[in-house]
Amino acid sequence: MPKNLSSPITKTHFRPLVERIVLSGSRRKRHQAIRSLYLAILIAVAAIGVLFTTSLGGRISLRALAAAGGGVFEIVAMVEVAAICLVTPIFMAGAIEQESSPRTWDLLLATPLSSMGMVLGNLLGRTFFVLSLIVAGLPILLILQIFGGVSPRAVLISAGIAACTAIVVGSAAVMLSATRTGGRRAVLAFYAGVIIVLMATWAFDAIWGAPMPGALNATGTTWATPLNPFLTLHAVLRPAEYVASTQSYGGGFAAFWLGHPVAAFAAASGLATLLMLSWSVLRVRMLGPIFGRNGETDHPARPHRPVGRNPIAWRASSGSPASWTERSARWGWAAAGIIGGVVLLAMIGGGLVSLPTARLVLTAMLVVEITMVALAATAIAGTAVTREREQGTLDLVLTTPIGPAAYLQGKLLGIVRSLLPLLLPPLLMVAATAVVLIVSQGSGPFIETASGDQPARPLAGWGGLLGIGISLVPFAAFCIAVGLHWSLRVRRSVSAVLIATVLSVAVVGIIGLCAVPLGGSIPVAGPLALTVCPITAVMVAANSAKMLASTKVDPNQLQWVLLIGGVISAVIWAGLTHIILKTTVRSFIVTMRRLAGT
Repeated sequence: MPKNLSSPITKTHFRPLVERIVLSGSRRKRHQAIRSLYLAILIAVAAIGVLFTTSLGGRISLRALAAAGGGVFEIVAMVEVAAICLVTPIFMAGAIEQESSPRTWDLLLATPLSSMGMVLGNLLGRTFFVLSLIVAGLPILLILQIFGGVSPRAVLISAGIAACTAIVVGSAAVMLSATRTGGRRAVLAFYAGVIIVLMATWAFDAIWGAPMPGALNATGTTWATPLNPFLTLHAVLRPAEYVASTQSYGGGFAAFWLGHPVAAFAAASGLATLLMLSWSVLRVRMLGPIFGRNGETDHPARPHRPVGRNPIAWRASSGSPASWTERSARWGWAAAGIIGGVVLLAMIGGGLVSLPTARLVLTAMLVVEITMVALAATAIAGTAVTREREQGTLDLVLTTPIGPAAYLQGKLLGIVRSLLPLLLPPLLMVAATAVVLIVSQGSGPFIETASGDQPARPLAGWGGLLGIGISLVPFAAFCIAVGLHWSLRVRRSVSAVLIATVLSVAVVGIIGLCAVPLGGSIPVAGPLALTVCPITAVMVAANSAKMLASTKVDPNQLQWVLLIGGVISAVIWAGLTHIILKTTVRSFIVTMRRLAGT
C-alpha cells in the first residue's frame, strides 16, 4: 500500500470526511436519480430549442442558424444556473440538518482533524455532487457550437458562474452546520436567503438600470449585477443589450465592478466564501463555547393550548416553532413584509416613488413571499411523517384510534396554521392594494397618467390581486399535500423534501409555461389560464394592460375575468389536494408496512 494511503490522519487532513460524504452519497439511488433528471432536463431543453429552430420550413441561412444556436444556448445556460440554484440548497440541506441534529460535529471534535479540515472536508464533500452536475452538463453546452453563434469562452464562463454559485451557496450551508444552528428553522432560513438575494438584486438592477447613450434598447450594468448569477450571465450572453461600460469612471473599484461583471462576480463569490469559511473554522472550536447554548434545560411553564377536535392538527401547529428565536424569526418575517407593504403604499400615495418602480417592487415582493410560502410548506410537510418515524413517535400515534384520513387531515390543517406568519404578508398586501385601487379608480397617485397612445395604467389590477389572495391558501395546501405524500413514502426527511420540492416546482413550472402562450392570444381563456400558476398570476396582476394587450378585452371586464380565474385556480388546487390526500390515505397502511419491513 502506498505510504500516503497508509499514513495516519494528520490534523490538516480533510480527505476522510470527503470520502465519507462522497462514498455514502454515491450509494444512494436518489443522487443518481437527481443527476439523471438534471441531464434529462438540459437535453430536453436543448432538443426542443433545436427542433423549433430546424422546423421553421424553407431554407435557413448560416447566419440565422447561428443566431438560433446562440438563442438555444442562452436558454440552456439560464436553465442550468436555475437548476444549480435549486439543486444546491437541496443537497446542502443535508449538511445543515444531518450534521447538526444528530450532533455529528460533536463526534468530529473528538478526532485528530483540525477545524479547517472539518469545514473544508464538509464543503468539498457536499459540493462534489453539484460540481459533477456542472461538468456533466458541459458536453450538452459544447455540442451547441455545431450551429454556430456559441463560443467556447461563453460555455466555460457559464459553467464557471454556475460553479461559483454552487460554492457560495454550499459555504453558507456549511456555515449554518458548523455553527450548530441546524434543524428545520435553519433550512427554511437557508431557502429564504437564496431567494431574497436573487429577487432583491434583480429588482435593484431593474430600478438602477439606465439606458446607454449611443446604443439602441441597451442598458448598462449596475452595482447589483455581480451579485446575481443570472444578471452576470445575461451580461455575458447579450453584451449588446446589457452593456458593461466604464465610460463614466476613470478607474478604480467602480470601473472594475461595473466594467467586468464576470470577474467581479468571481471576486465577490470568493470573498463571501472566504468570510463564511473563516467564521465556520473559528466557530467550530474557538468560538463555539462562547456562543454555544448553555446547559439549562428548565423552561418556564406556559398555559396549555386547546386541543380541538383533531389532536394531530393541534400537535402539528403547536409543536413548531418550539423556541422564542423561531417564533421571533417567523413573526419578524411577517412584520417585515407587512411594514414593507405599508411603506410602499405610503410612498406611492405621497409621490415619493414612480409607478413603474413601485410596480416592479410590488412584483418582486409578492414573488418572494409566495415562493417562500411554497418552499416552507413543502419543507415542513416533507419532514412531518419522516421525522416522527425517525424519532419513534409515529408508532405511538398509530396505536391510537386516529385513522389515516384524520391523521393526514390533521397534519394538513396544523401545517397551514403554522404557516400563518408566512401567509399574512402576501394576503394583506394583495388585499390592501386591491382596496386602494378600487377606491381610487380613474384618478389619483395610484393611476399612471395617459400620454399619447399610452392609456392610463393603474399600479396593478385589483381583480388579479384579489384572485391571488383567494388561490394562495389552496396552493399552499397543494404543496403541503405533496410533501405529506412523499414524507410517508420515503424513509429520510431530506429525500422527501427533495422529491416534493422538485415535483412542486415541476408542476407549477409546466402550468406556467403552458399558460404563457395562451395569455396573449385567447380573449378569455388566456387570462384564466395565466391565473392558475401563482407566479404568472402576479405578473398578470402587475402588468395586465401590457401583457394582455392582444386579447382585446375591456379593462374593467378583464379584472372580473382575473377575479373569476382566481376562484377557479383555488378550486383546481383544492381538487388536486383532495386527490393527493385520497391517494395517500388509500396507500397508507401498505406503505407503513413496507417501510417497517413486514
